[in-house]
Amino acid sequence: MSLKMLIHRTKTIAIILVTLFSGTVLAHDGAVGIVKERMERFQQNQKNLRLIKSHLQNGKLSPIAPLASEIREWAEVMPEYFPEGSDGKPSEASPEIWSNPAGFQAAAFANFQAADTLMFAIESEDIDLAKSAFRDVAASCKSCHMSFRER
Repeated sequence: MSLKMLIHRTKTIAIILVTLFSGTVLAHDGAVGIVKERMERFQQNQKNLRLIKSHLQNGKLSPIAPLASEIREWAEVMPEYFPEGSDGKPSEASPEIWSNPAGFQAAAFANFQAADTLMFAIESEDIDLAKSAFRDVAASCKSCHMSFRER
């Protein structure tokens, strides 16, 4: 590969990374109050999931416990962070949250249950159950986002 191609590839990657990271920052730009708080909690959840995945790949269970606990705690209180009138930009919350509150609460509870199972697996030192429970946590996040998040 020539130096010119390497420089071009490096610039392209840099532009992509800047674009991706600025999108995350801009998505939360202007968020205040409870909307900002919930966006930050979801962002932390995403970080926790990435860390858990890494720890599972390395066969390390003990560092997962506080991360899974934080996910479980967030799932338990999540519906409280979506009061009436907290929709609209910059929120990415779907109107479905307010038109189908029982469905949203059920989705949050599914996330809580999956995180609770993950906690049980960690406490039991069962790596196979932990991997399965992690997949369930991630699936519950994805399922909720498909129904209750707009982009």
